[in-house]
Amino acid sequence: MLGKTASSVTQQNSRRITGTVIDAATGEPVVGANVVVKGTTIGTISDPDGRFAFDAPASATLVVSYIGYLTAEVESSSSPMQIRLQEDTRSLEEVVVIGYGTVKKVDLAGSVGVMDHKSFRDQHLSDLSNGLQGRVSGVSVQKNGQPGSSAKIRIRGVNSVYRNNAPLYVVDGLVRENGEAGIAPEDIESVQILKDASSTAIYGSRGANGVILITTRKGKANQQNITFNARMGFSNLSKKYEMLTPYESALAYRDIKNPNAFTDVEMEGYKNGIKGIDWQDVFFGTGMTQDYQVTISKGNRHTQYYVSGRYNSERGIVENNKSDKYQFKFNLTSELTPWLHLTADIMADHSDFTGSWFSTGPNPMFKALNYSPTMEMQDKNGKYNWDPYNNIEANPMGEIRQAPSDSRANRMTGHVDLRFTILPGLTFTTTNGVDYFDGKNYSFGPTTVYRQSFASNADHNRLMLQTINNLMYTGKWDQHSLTASAIFEATSSETRMMSISGNNLPVESVGYWNINLAGSKSLRNDYGRRTLLSGIGRIIYNYDDRYILTGTFRADGSSVFTNNKWGYFPSVAAAWNIVNEGFMKDLSIFRQFKLRSSYGIVGSQALNPYETLGLLWEANTAFGTTSQRTGYYAGIFATPDLTWEKTLQWDLGVDFSVLDDRLSFSLDYYDKRTKDGLLRKHIPSYNGGGDYWVNDGEVHNKGFEVSVSARLIQNSDWNWTSTLNGTWLKNEVLSLGCERFIFGNTLWGGFVNEVSLVKVGEPLGLLYGYVWEGLDENGCNKFKDVNGNNKLDSEDRQIIGNSLPDFTLGWNNQISWKNWELNMFFNGQFGMDKINLTRFAMSTMTGPSRFITLKEAYENNYDKVGAGAAYSSLKNASNRNYGNSSQWVEDASYLRLENITLSYRLPKRVVRFADLRLSLSCQNAFTITRYSGMDPANVSAGPNADVDNGIDMGTFPSPRTFLVGIHANF
Repeated sequence: MLGKTASSVTQQNSRRITGTVIDAATGEPVVGANVVVKGTTIGTISDPDGRFAFDAPASATLVVSYIGYLTAEVESSSSPMQIRLQEDTRSLEEVVVIGYGTVKKVDLAGSVGVMDHKSFRDQHLSDLSNGLQGRVSGVSVQKNGQPGSSAKIRIRGVNSVYRNNAPLYVVDGLVRENGEAGIAPEDIESVQILKDASSTAIYGSRGANGVILITTRKGKANQQNITFNARMGFSNLSKKYEMLTPYESALAYRDIKNPNAFTDVEMEGYKNGIKGIDWQDVFFGTGMTQDYQVTISKGNRHTQYYVSGRYNSERGIVENNKSDKYQFKFNLTSELTPWLHLTADIMADHSDFTGSWFSTGPNPMFKALNYSPTMEMQDKNGKYNWDPYNNIEANPMGEIRQAPSDSRANRMTGHVDLRFTILPGLTFTTTNGVDYFDGKNYSFGPTTVYRQSFASNADHNRLMLQTINNLMYTGKWDQHSLTASAIFEATSSETRMMSISGNNLPVESVGYWNINLAGSKSLRNDYGRRTLLSGIGRIIYNYDDRYILTGTFRADGSSVFTNNKWGYFPSVAAAWNIVNEGFMKDLSIFRQFKLRSSYGIVGSQALNPYETLGLLWEANTAFGTTSQRTGYYAGIFATPDLTWEKTLQWDLGVDFSVLDDRLSFSLDYYDKRTKDGLLRKHIPSYNGGGDYWVNDGEVHNKGFEVSVSARLIQNSDWNWTSTLNGTWLKNEVLSLGCERFIFGNTLWGGFVNEVSLVKVGEPLGLLYGYVWEGLDENGCNKFKDVNGNNKLDSEDRQIIGNSLPDFTLGWNNQISWKNWELNMFFNGQFGMDKINLTRFAMSTMTGPSRFITLKEAYENNYDKVGAGAAYSSLKNASNRNYGNSSQWVEDASYLRLENITLSYRLPKRVVRFADLRLSLSCQNAFTITRYSGMDPANVSAGPNADVDNGIDMGTFPSPRTFLVGIHANF
């Protein structure tokens, strides 16, 4: 007998029980939840608004359950109840998107990281990339704090020395060349990160760097929701350098360079704060953030829609650096007939950015930290002064106030899916989409900031068309199940760019709009088109929910190659669900126990259109003619035999959970090798000059990943869930062709030469230079004489650091008590170095920086403290300083509280018309690190961000941000 019947209720004291069942994380109603009296069959299910009502015994205990949620038991109440269901994050029925299809997580044989929108709902994000940091093992994320900027993402290491290592983005099944740009984080339903070859091989020539699959939100059947989200807050600089004040700088200048410098009146002005500049206080200020989004979704059994609009505004901590985004999304799904299903989706956004570029080099922040505090900001005519004590050109405040760049971008993506059910288990889906981008960039430099005025305008656009046609069969018989797909795909992408730049503008009041009147002009017009044709097959076989086999094959034909247009990318994966074996029946402690392994080949078509054909460049002359360009020469030589970069990867993993899924583990070991990597070679100018590409590179990545999830506390009032993931990575360059090593980029006209290095047998991102051995008896720097020839030369340079982290950590804690919730997210990277060239310039009188600005460099130098000083003599003329030395290499390991949010959901009796949640949050709350720079986690922006990753020359730091949020669900 299951329990008492409904008729028995009338035989005892009973009352009307009413309430609402909601998702504990989002506040959205849970439709169709079972609500029954414990030990009986008395109960009901929740309606489309999550409400329920029925008669039950007065002292009843209610059991509330729904697929994908943890079952809850609550005592009944005479007042309306609000029952909050916690998501069952380890549900065996969870569906994972794997590219061109889905699979139940329990049947997954590859390595896929999964996040849903709840993972980062409490973290303010300008875009998705900034929310992936520390969330998934095997994924490395670096970002800076400039408004509107995206993060640098690497999945399982760096594969290519010269070419792009960014992952492929696929949104709702279609490749997106804009990455995640233009997608509002609130519009994202889930994110899957494909890491191993069996998962990425289905994307063939574009999957070598990993794949990020984004599924956006849609309307739901028999539900209606209107949501409003608002966040507002401010941000400030989280860490400063301790610099010399104007008075201290004047005293130091008198002490070191000229005792007669500055008059007594000037010194009194510096001392009293009347004269001088605190460059950090002037340069950095308070930023402001606003983010508003409205979503509306509704649906019946046949048709559903979702529409949203968002405005995001960020004003950075540096003056005149700002970003505004306007985003829109519309989705419609409809079952037109029992055999035809339609999905239509469109996303559009417009973004405006104003600001300076903070790339590796003489950017405004680097200048501000090295400009003298004793100078005057402007002359009597309003022109921004250059530092008379340095050789660093262009006043940084003038640059950010009067010479920022403006960028405007319009993006639109859309697609239409038609899914035909041909026979039971047999479907055909055709997906056809468009991805359009139009961008405009403007810059202007007036003579109030620079010696010569200049301006530039650029307009570029791209149109990509895609078609995907997928025939899929799904069948079951006896203990067997099979899913087979045959896919045809075609992609065409066309890019156009036109730009004009000029110097010596006759009228500066209209900025970059009168560039046609410039004294000298340069025009440029670019065009590129690439196409890709693909055939794909995949089979997923399952026997008795114990043995799973997945096989994938993809053939890609690319127009960017000449003689090797076609590449072939196979993969295979197998999984063993040990928990379903007969011998495991008595081991009830395990709910999941699965072994999996995979091997496959993926590729990268890293070339630009026409690079294998050879390119002509314009030749310039300095005399003998009035024309700047007199002809053409071979800038890129033809290399018709170039082929694909290929990555071979092997993966072994185990997933298991115990204590009824209260504790879950996932472990992965991977080994991947990239062959035929593209390397750029240079022909000496005396032989005609020019470059050419060869397939000579080889890079090896191997690592170990772990993810642990635990429900530490779980009862009617308290819940505490903790998730920890970590990644160990080892990277090694195996081949550079006939070269033993190559150098990174030259910085700022030789300010520091050859500080980054790629060397066979070592990881990418090496720092290279002289080994500093402290100070000699005269206070001069000592450097190691490696070759023993009693002089310091280039042969004495050694590897002095490695910018790639050995270990990456992410740790998230979600604690709730009744209507209160606290979320804390930590991330960290360990075992990495940075060379702090900003500190080098602030501490020495070498190169363009002719005087010190760092307080420590003056107070703790040899002239002041003698033996034991941290910095060398500033007075000894024979002292030598080198930026490329281990003196400036620092341990950049860190642990950061990336986000902490406290939220409170108002009871229904207080706000009857909506589910309302209020939140307070802080991002970048604190950082534990030994790094002396402003931000150990920032990304070095430059032409090769992986090779030069460890160079800090004033990259825009991540600010500390405080936000208040309102989240309403009507």
